[in-house]
Amino acid sequence: MLYHVRYLPIACMLFTFAGCGGGDDQTALTPDETTMGKNDLWDATYDRILKQHGDDVQLNQIPKPQQAVLAVVNSHGILGNGGFQYLFEGDFPGDPGFVLTRQAYATIGANDAIAAFDKAFTLFPNSTPPADIDERLRIWQSNYDLRDSLADDSSPDSMYFSAMDGVLSRLNEYIRENPDAFADLPN
Repeated sequence: MLYHVRYLPIACMLFTFAGCGGGDDQTALTPDETTMGKNDLWDATYDRILKQHGDDVQLNQIPKPQQAVLAVVNSHGILGNGGFQYLFEGDFPGDPGFVLTRQAYATIGANDAIAAFDKAFTLFPNSTPPADIDERLRIWQSNYDLRDSLADDSSPDSMYFSAMDGVLSRLNEYIRENPDAFADLPN
């Protein structure tokens, strides 16, 4: 489930040139919250889910609220490091077409990120990325590469990069709004 950080230099360059944030998914920090404090909830919940199910957990075999946390955290890091190209280079166990991953963003209400997924998915037959990685990449690469983000604000990568700041805030809100869904996880 874990990916290499191959595209970190490219992602840093993109953040410098294209910017990051500003979508309707953003939540303002209260005066007593720091960015680190905001991250603690999703991070701790993610760790508790892995403690319960193990590192090789299949997304389709755990409850939907836990799917949402795992899929959003994993895809958020991957997309931030290399865009949809990097996401499509691999698989999430139990979610070969990233259908559950896209649904996870809908579950937490990250609307700007969903729009990026929707635009990326429209390239594929039935708006679903093929389970076969080579086929998925062939289709994706015939339409986009990560450099498109610098030139086209409406590319799926640019759209996701613009939504990134709000995604984890929305995830924290989702966890806070659904405490019973995570209450039985180990500490």
